Amino acid sequence: MSATRSTGQTPMSSANDLPRGYRLYRKRIARCRTPNQRNRVHIALESYMTPLEVRYFARASANDPPDSPERHWIARLDAYMPPRPAAQAEFVRRGMLRAVSRYSAATGLSSDKTLLVCFAGVFHRLMMPTAAFLDCLDPARYEVVLLRDFTRTAFSKGIEPLGRDFFDMMRSLRVLLEADAYARTVALGVCSGALPALLAAIMLGFDHGISIAGVDFPEFATWLGDWGVDASRHEALLASRPEPFPDLVQVYSADTGKDAAAAAALQGRVPSRLWAEGNCGPNVLASVLTTGRLRGFMSRLLESDEGVGATQSSVRAVETNS
Repeated sequence: MSATRSTGQTPMSSANDLPRGYRLYRKRIARCRTPNQRNRVHIALESYMTPLEVRYFARASANDPPDSPERHWIARLDAYMPPRPAAQAEFVRRGMLRAVSRYSAATGLSSDKTLLVCFAGVFHRLMMPTAAFLDCLDPARYEVVLLRDFTRTAFSKGIEPLGRDFFDMMRSLRVLLEADAYARTVALGVCSGALPALLAAIMLGFDHGISIAGVDFPEFATWLGDWGVDASRHEALLASRPEPFPDLVQVYSADTGKDAAAAAALQGRVPSRLWAEGNCGPNVLASVLTTGRLRGFMSRLLESDEGVGATQSSVRAVETNS
C-alpha cells in the first residue's frame, strides 16, 4: 500500500496522475468542517508532496479567491521553491511502505546517482515541506528515501514491517534499498532522526552520514530508556569502527550553545567533522529555508568538500594532514 493512500493523502505516481490527485485533494478539503481539519490535511500533504505536485497545485488553484485558505497554503509552499528552468527530470513519489517514501526520476542509472536516505524528525519531515528539500536536488543525480517514525521513538522500535527495532529495520533496508548499486550513499537525519542517521551510515557501510540538530549520546540513551529500549546495542554500534568507516558530519546552529556542546561531545565519541551554521536557530534547515539560503546550503553540504562532496580518500587525507 502506498504511503500516501494509507495516510489519506493524494496518491500520485506520475505527471499523468496530477489532475486526478488534485481532484481528490479538493474533495478531501471540501469535507473539512473546521480550520483545524483543513490544516491537518495540508500538514500531512506537505510531508509527502514533490516539487512537481506543488507547482501543479499552484497552477490549478490560480483561479481560487485570493483569500481562500487553499490558495494561501499552496502559494506559501510554491514560494519556498525559486523559479527555475523546466527540468528534464522530475522527482516522482513511489510509496514503498506507509512510513517509507522513495523519490526518484525515470532517468539515468543508479550507478551514476547518490542514494540519500533521510531520517525524519518527530513531525515526519526534515524541518520543512518535503518538496522544498527535494527542489534543491537534481533528480538526475539523486534518489531520496524518506523514513518516518510514527511511533516517535527515534526509530528505536523500527518501522513495521521492516523490523521491530532499529537493527532489524536496518537489515531489511540493506536488502530493500540495494545501496551497493549507487555511486554514493549518504544517510541524513534531523533532530530525533539525526543520531539514527549516523548509526545507519555505520551499520550499512554508507559513504557518508549527516546529522542536523542532533543530540549527544547520553541524552539519546535517556530517551531510549524512557521508551523501554535498551541503549547498549546503539552504544556498541556507535563505538564500533568498521572499515571503511563512513565520513560523518554533524551540522548544528552556531548560535545555540547547547547544540554546539552536544556536537563537540559526540565528536569525542565517534570520529566526525563539525559544521557550525551561523545566523540560524536550533532548527537549522527551517532557518536556512525561511531566510532564502536553503539551496546554497544544500549545495555546500552535499556537493562541496566542506560537506560530503569529498571522496572518502580525500577526507582521510585531510584528517591525516590536519
